[in-house]
Amino acid sequence: MSEAVMDRDAGTLLMELMMKTPETIEDPYPHYHALRAADPHHRMSVPGHGDGWVLTTYDDCRFAMKSPALDKSGVRPQLGKERGDERIRTLLFMDGPEHTRLRGLISSAFTPRRVQKLRPKLERQVAKLIDPMLAGLPPGGGVVDLVADFARPLPIAVIGELVGVPEADWAMLRELTKKASAAVDTIDIHNPEMLRDADKAMYDMEEYFAELLEERRRNPKDDLISGLSAVEIDGDRLSVRELVSVVVLLFSAGFHTMTDLISLGTRALCENPAELARLRADRSLLGSAVEEFLRYDSPIQITGRTFIADTHLTDGTPVPAGDQVVVVIGAANRDPARFPDPDRLDVGRYADGSVEPPLSFAWGAHHCLGVQLARLEGVLAFGALLDNFADFQLADDKRAFKTSGMFRGFDTLALNVVPSR
Repeated sequence: MSEAVMDRDAGTLLMELMMKTPETIEDPYPHYHALRAADPHHRMSVPGHGDGWVLTTYDDCRFAMKSPALDKSGVRPQLGKERGDERIRTLLFMDGPEHTRLRGLISSAFTPRRVQKLRPKLERQVAKLIDPMLAGLPPGGGVVDLVADFARPLPIAVIGELVGVPEADWAMLRELTKKASAAVDTIDIHNPEMLRDADKAMYDMEEYFAELLEERRRNPKDDLISGLSAVEIDGDRLSVRELVSVVVLLFSAGFHTMTDLISLGTRALCENPAELARLRADRSLLGSAVEEFLRYDSPIQITGRTFIADTHLTDGTPVPAGDQVVVVIGAANRDPARFPDPDRLDVGRYADGSVEPPLSFAWGAHHCLGVQLARLEGVLAFGALLDNFADFQLADDKRAFKTSGMFRGFDTLALNVVPSR
């Protein structure tokens, strides 16, 4: 870490991170380390929004994710205002008994067994994207855009297969999901035009899935939307509105994170050729590698909570109810107090199950429901890249980071590839 970064005060470091300076876009981790060292739970005042905290240690971030003294409903995007409809639309912004009830109903249908049954279909979807990449290469290899050709279309195909969306509608839903997800980001989050576009996209998705649900109730299939519509526990069932909100969340949550996991993980391997060679030689490390990619360069960098009760942080620092908190997942996942040599990529770090999990799937009540699907998708995606390309390296200066406060990833990532066949 450069001394120049370490010499900056917490306020300057935070401002540079929020303003997305070129150095923090390319590599925010020196800033995270410096902010953690300067003030691991930095308190700030935001004009018009009250007081808040920025947490950068693993222990504080995990506490904020699991403590009943904090909730997420206070940080939800203000969608639907023009239609007089500000309901909390997804589990992502619910807490308390309502969240517990819905999560229990959903979990009974979204099972590991259902995910594993999808494996053959997902393998076929991976192959359908890999084959055109190979066919378009000149003899001896060439350049591909990993994001456009593979990392972006794959997650929608995976979620489409899981939920039961016809393949002809995947591209349309990918675009709607991209627009709707802008409302949970921290760039231009109060931009009225962006919120209107996001709200319209969310409304269109809700209308689409409401119609699909009605069709599945008439003609059930072996897919998640049919399974969710049939779930009943002690006489309790999901309403149409609740069921639709669940499916919309699956598309929104799974789209960005998996696209970014694939592109960020691939870049990490390219920049660490010894670890790439190690993974090629031992495919049993794929599961560990996916977990390490999530820790090393998390697709979701921050999340938010609101303190709803007076409490204390892990070192005893008092926090009053009403304060907001920014949970810096990217910093927590590189905390040296929890991860030895945290800036080193180690594809075998999670091989024996003894290391703390990354916080990339959240923790506690909001731990990601799709974690099993995400891990399977990651294993299949990276396995396919290793199987089909004898070599892949970053193409010089042909990558572009997305502009985002919450998500980290690439809009484009060009690779020089050599096919295995």
